[in-house]
Amino acid sequence: MLRAEDNKFLTESGAGTGMGELLRRFWLPVLLSEELPEADGPPKKITVMGEELLAFRDSRGVVGVIDQYCPHRGANLWLGRNEECGIRCVYHGWKFDTEGACVDMPTSYPDLNAKDQILSGARMGRHDLGLYGPGR
Repeated sequence: MLRAEDNKFLTESGAGTGMGELLRRFWLPVLLSEELPEADGPPKKITVMGEELLAFRDSRGVVGVIDQYCPHRGANLWLGRNEECGIRCVYHGWKFDTEGACVDMPTSYPDLNAKDQILSGARMGRHDLGLYGPGR
């Protein structure tokens, strides 16, 4: 019989927990390739180990798995537009590529380069055997 704290350690897989950190070191199949059939098609919400993520295929056909919420104001990127090699937030128009980098920030002064400092917590998308998964 396990003690309560041992059971908690072994069964909780959220971010910041012991098993959660261990499991995040390995590839986990989370999505079939046919679930994102077309470039610039609709994104797909997925939940992996308690994290709400968003998968999408960009204009080049590359799949990205990023945090579901915009790091700026927390708007749901699922409501955004998948266009021209990235997904654009519906709130202020920030655009993120498949690596989670902010590639366009129309509401910022161009000379500030603020977009270069923003990251959407991207996971590595991987296409092996038609499966995608988060990795670190």
